[in-house]
Amino acid sequence: MIRRILVMAFGFVVAVGVGAIFLLVSALLDPATRQAGFEAALSGAFAYIEEDMSAGGLSDPVAKFGFIIWAIIIATCVAPLAVAALIGEIAGARSLLWYSGVTAIFAGASPWIARAGKGLDRAGDASPLELRIALLFFLTGALSGAIYWLIAAPNDREPAQFEPPFRQR
Repeated sequence: MIRRILVMAFGFVVAVGVGAIFLLVSALLDPATRQAGFEAALSGAFAYIEEDMSAGGLSDPVAKFGFIIWAIIIATCVAPLAVAALIGEIAGARSLLWYSGVTAIFAGASPWIARAGKGLDRAGDASPLELRIALLFFLTGALSGAIYWLIAAPNDREPAQFEPPFRQR
């Protein structure tokens, strides 16, 4: 039991790390996503700076930018994989399709889940850029789920017995 928990934790950490690296690298390589991310980061940084200045002091804007990146990684890499892994472990799922597919669907739907959670009117709408970003989140979730499955998916098969390629008679 302890071994299983350790394997699951290791698989989860590796899958989240690979997913986060993939998300950041692919977002920087895609020109539209890079531009949208740069504009969102600038507007967010300026909004935080303006808020801090009106409150009477300037706290660390770099830390707040790091918090934004951290929140995106949690919403697209950690939470979807945690839900898929938890349900998969309870249900006894052993399929790549389960771990990769469910994680991808939750990660891709995370912008709409966040909007619906905040009660925003535009929870059902999406621009072409938002769909492109959702596709990036979907691919990130699929990769994270596949990595987790490779490392930590339960395996009921017996280990293969070694058979020499040439038997001597």
